[in-house]
Amino acid sequence: MELVQHTDGTVEHRSVGSAGPPHGQDEGVTRQRADYPCVLPGDPTWIHEAGYVQDILTSLAAAAAVAHDYGDPEKYVLPHLPFQVAADTIGRIRSDMPPARHDAVFLMALPAFQLEALWQALGVLRRARDEDGDAAEVLDLVRDYTMHCFVPPRRVDDVVTDMERILAVLSLDIPAVHTVATALLLKGERGNDFRSARDDLFAAWRAAGVGP
Repeated sequence: MELVQHTDGTVEHRSVGSAGPPHGQDEGVTRQRADYPCVLPGDPTWIHEAGYVQDILTSLAAAAAVAHDYGDPEKYVLPHLPFQVAADTIGRIRSDMPPARHDAVFLMALPAFQLEALWQALGVLRRARDEDGDAAEVLDLVRDYTMHCFVPPRRVDDVVTDMERILAVLSLDIPAVHTVATALLLKGERGNDFRSARDDLFAAWRAAGVGP
C-alpha cells in the first residue's frame, strides 16, 4: 500500500508493485525486515531525473547474463539478477510516484531484497569508479554509456552520485521517518509533532541533495 499525505490532512491510497521474498541483508540497512518503510518526497524529481541509472543497470544485467552464458559469471562482479532487480526497483518507484506535490510526502513499503539489490549495485559502481581491476568491465560499459548518451558527456562519478542520492532517500532511517510513517499508516493526528518530523525529513533530503 502507498499513501500520499497532503497538507489538508487527506490521505490518498495508491497501489504498489508486488513484494518478493527477502533476498538477504544489505549493509545493515534492511535489518532483516521483509519490508522497509520508506517515506519519500512528494516531488518525484529525485527519482525521475535518475531514470538513466535504471537504463545502465538494465544494460549491466544483460551483459552479466551473456557473460554467465559464456562461462564468465564474475565478469561484471555480480550475476545478472541483482542488477535487474535494482533496475526494476527504480522503474517501479518511478512509475508509482504520484504527480509532483512539493507539500506532500509519500509512503511505501519497499521489500528488503530490492533495497539490498540497490546497495549491491551501488557497491559495484563504486568499485568501477575507483578503478578496481575486478570491475574493469563495469567501468567500460558505464563509461561508454555516459560518454555517448549525454551531451555534454557525464562521468561515472555522476552515476554513483545519483545512485547514492536514490539510496539516501530510500534508506533514510531517522526518528522523523518513523513518526511520519506511523501517522500516515494509523491516520493519526497531524499535529505539531507530525509537522516537525516532516520538516526534519525535508531537511535531511536537502542535505542529501534532494529538493530545493
